[in-house]
Amino acid sequence: MELIETDVLIVGAGAAGLRAAVEACQNGLKVMVAAKLSPGKGTSTLMSGGGFMGCADGLGPDEHRARTLAAGRGLNQPDLVEALVSEAPWRLEELQEWGLKAVCHQGTLVATGRAPVWGEPIIDILTSRGEAQGVDFRPGLIIWRLGFENGLAGALAYSVPDGEWLTISAKALILATGGASGLFKRHDNPQRMVGDGYALGYLAGAVLQDMEFAQFYPLIMAEPDLPAYLIPPYLELVGKLYNDQEQSIHEKYGLTELPAALKARDRLSRALYTEIEIKGGKVYLDLRDVTREDWCINLFAAEFWDLFTGRCRVLERPLAICPAAHFSMGGLSIKADCSTTVPGLYACGEAAGGLHGANRHGGNALTETIVFGARAGAAAARWALGREEGAARSLARDLAGQVPAGGSGDDGPADLKKRLKEVMWQEAGIIRSRESLLKAGTELEELQVQALNLSLPPDPRKLPAVLELDLALRTARLIVGAALRREESRGAHYRTDFPRTDDLNWLKRNKVRLGSGGEEEWSLEPLERPESGA
Repeated sequence: MELIETDVLIVGAGAAGLRAAVEACQNGLKVMVAAKLSPGKGTSTLMSGGGFMGCADGLGPDEHRARTLAAGRGLNQPDLVEALVSEAPWRLEELQEWGLKAVCHQGTLVATGRAPVWGEPIIDILTSRGEAQGVDFRPGLIIWRLGFENGLAGALAYSVPDGEWLTISAKALILATGGASGLFKRHDNPQRMVGDGYALGYLAGAVLQDMEFAQFYPLIMAEPDLPAYLIPPYLELVGKLYNDQEQSIHEKYGLTELPAALKARDRLSRALYTEIEIKGGKVYLDLRDVTREDWCINLFAAEFWDLFTGRCRVLERPLAICPAAHFSMGGLSIKADCSTTVPGLYACGEAAGGLHGANRHGGNALTETIVFGARAGAAAARWALGREEGAARSLARDLAGQVPAGGSGDDGPADLKKRLKEVMWQEAGIIRSRESLLKAGTELEELQVQALNLSLPPDPRKLPAVLELDLALRTARLIVGAALRREESRGAHYRTDFPRTDDLNWLKRNKVRLGSGGEEEWSLEPLERPESGA
């Protein structure tokens, strides 16, 4: 089996991974970026609206901090929040100095992309800079397992183009694999965004936290002939939101904080889920009477005008909408330098937990990738510079022994993945209860048994689906387990049997790690009660 050696291995090629690569190269180290596809492709960065919260014009650190903490409902890690709000302005200025064309609007830097890949300029800038610095980009790699020994890192990977397994050794490793919204039937993420990094980190011994907090965005297109485009919150203000009985959703559910898609995202998502999934109805956003002048007052919404009025024909018909999984707040537990509980392992972007707490404020996702991508790259480089070669080949041999053998199961990975998404949406999604979560846990356990018994396909191009399914099921079980243990409702986590926020008993971080016997080891980290308003 081929062994590839590098200094810093980065898994994931969205903005966080690319920014980490650029930073790690500053020290003259060999840096490799392993990804399923070409840099930026199949990532949330590419499909994002291109908005970074925290630019110097219009939003100071104090307001940025207050908004971030308010959304996080007491669970944000203060050191991570301070890093975000203090570094965001100059990191965003740096991006513009590197060539990113963007404008600052009401405290948000908006990249001038093109529909529907508004984040493409961000990817292009970071990729070009990485290429100029000699980053070794390796597309078509599925990272299957990680190993660590004496502070050195290793990865077992499957190369889709070659149809071969290989091992990679590194002095430091960064997980920048994005989130897990693709585990749910309805989501607006790339289809293969199913939580690989969480499972990889967990299996490598890292502590994960806050996995129960999955954010759902309420205004997602649900037209059968259109992709699941996100609708900017501002358009809720100028349009009309109603059900198929023409009842105002705002009035029916007492949503007075407008736009609710920004200020009451969780409540609006629950309202729409109730109308669509529980009552079997439909919800529409009617934009037919909106003028271009009114629409384009908001710069972020203006970026959507041509696509929405052209391909989506929003001036001709009301749009069917639904909520969808959008972002994962939980992830690997990190310190401010992005180090995890495993020496030599770092995490950044959506793969890391702690920054957002129980919910994420709009615009912080991309800012997080840039600020913490740079921090992870710098810290991993410092670690790598202090390490000597030594355990690479023995580590590679150990990992090589973990190549899956396969079984004799008849169900295909696509069928099992579809059932997984249904379970997560219906039983562990926007509205949860002990009953639904226990049901989800049982069904996921059954699916995992079937997945472990899958026959490995003779066609090497189909093997990634089997590998991804295994990691997806492991991550899904961690989300369900965390949601079952948090017996309250907070931020993006809502339970009908515990509908209130309970600071007295549940102002705690929910953590999990892999036990020595292969079991999940759960623990709670008590926190101080937040100040009023935070």
